[in-house]
Amino acid sequence: MIGRRWDILLVASALLLVAGAAHLNNMLFVGDWSFWVDWKDRQWWPLLTPALSIIVPAALQYITWTQLRLPFGATLGAVALVLAEWVSRYFSFEWWANIPLNFTWPETLVLAAVVLDVILLITRSFFLTSLFGGLMWGFVFWFFNWPALAPFMQPVEFHGYIVTVADVMSFNIVRTQTPEYLRIIEEGRLRALVENITMVVSFFAGMLSAAVYWFGLAIGKFLAVAPAGRFFRLGSD
Repeated sequence: MIGRRWDILLVASALLLVAGAAHLNNMLFVGDWSFWVDWKDRQWWPLLTPALSIIVPAALQYITWTQLRLPFGATLGAVALVLAEWVSRYFSFEWWANIPLNFTWPETLVLAAVVLDVILLITRSFFLTSLFGGLMWGFVFWFFNWPALAPFMQPVEFHGYIVTVADVMSFNIVRTQTPEYLRIIEEGRLRALVENITMVVSFFAGMLSAAVYWFGLAIGKFLAVAPAGRFFRLGSD
């Protein structure tokens, strides 16, 4: 018999592994759009961040649903991600580099993950979850994060120019300026076609998230459930 302390150790290790995997995925694929508040624009941030951050929550959703029939995998992944990001932003940026938290705060995907899990619970289908849940995951990202972002998007006058509060903050914090870290700004090409690009970008983010969702399911099936089933003889649907 395995003692209770080993159960607790196993659960804690699994949570740390989930948090580390979600945070590593976010740092590698999202990067500066998640790190800096002045990178959180209307064109690239709401398009890339939700689409590239759905991989680990989708994998966890597959594992928890197929093995435990519990619809909380995506929420678990999103909560683990935001907790890991806050720990990283505090110790890596504010404590180590003296960069304030209000300049490096992370976005949240928890509410979008709840929607994704609820859709799976109702439909009991990964196909319908990818279609409707993936679309909602990307579409609601901007609106769920707007209350935290809105104060930094207020217009101010700076040396005779109208810029945002986030832009003023970026002018006063020195960062790496090699080409791969130069900020990609909103170029305005979408505004030539539509006036409000936020809705258009959010819709395309949902479509991209629905496609990337299947990549996360594949990771959960072939890199987690299948190997575990071979070693521990776990049942798999």
